Amino acid sequence: MKKLILFVVFIALSTSSYSQYRWEVSGGATFSKLNLDNAETSSGAGFFINAGYGYLMGVRARTSIVFSLDLLQRNSEIENVGDVKTLQVGITPKFRYLFGRGKDRFRAFVNVGPSFRANTNFEIGDIELDSEAYEKLIIGGVYGAGFSQMIGEMFDIMAEVGVMNDFVDNLNDNSISGGSKFFDVYARVGVRFRIYDARR
Repeated sequence: MKKLILFVVFIALSTSSYSQYRWEVSGGATFSKLNLDNAETSSGAGFFINAGYGYLMGVRARTSIVFSLDLLQRNSEIENVGDVKTLQVGITPKFRYLFGRGKDRFRAFVNVGPSFRANTNFEIGDIELDSEAYEKLIIGGVYGAGFSQMIGEMFDIMAEVGVMNDFVDNLNDNSISGGSKFFDVYARVGVRFRIYDARR
C-alpha cells in the first residue's frame, strides 16, 4: 500500500514538473434549436461567454484539461407559439488535443467534454415559466475545433466552432413538449494568457 501511495505521489510530482497553465476568455454567437416531438421549431441566435483554466500535461504537451465557466443564452422558436428563451450558467470540463509542436505560433486543436448547466429562467412566447415547469440542471456535451495564433510570448488569439447538445429534456411536462432537448451550433473568438512552468 505504501509503495502504491509513493508511486501515485511520484506520478503527480512528475506531471506537475512539466505542467503549463493557461487562462482563457472567449465569447461569440450560438445558434440554438429546441427539438420538440410534437411541434415544428426553428433556430435562433444567442450568445456564449466563457472563462477557462487550462492544465497542460507533459513536456510540450498536446493534451490538456480545460475547466470553463459558461454563460449561455439559448433562443429558439416554436411555430405558432413564439420564441423560446433561456439563460444558463454552468461548468464545462473539456479534454483538448493540440496539433503541431509546442513552439509553433499557429496551432489547431479539437476539444470534447460534458457540460453541466443550470437554467436560470425559461420563457415561451414572452411568458416566463414557473420554476417547476423546467429542469434546473441540464447535462450535455460540447464538441469543438479551432486554432490559436501566438501574439507575443504570453498571449494567443483563439477561434473555435463546434456544436453542443443536451442529453436531458429542458421542460418537465412531456405531454406538452415531447422531447425538449437543445442543439446548438456556435462560433466564438477569444484570448488566451499563458503561464509557463519555470522548469520548462
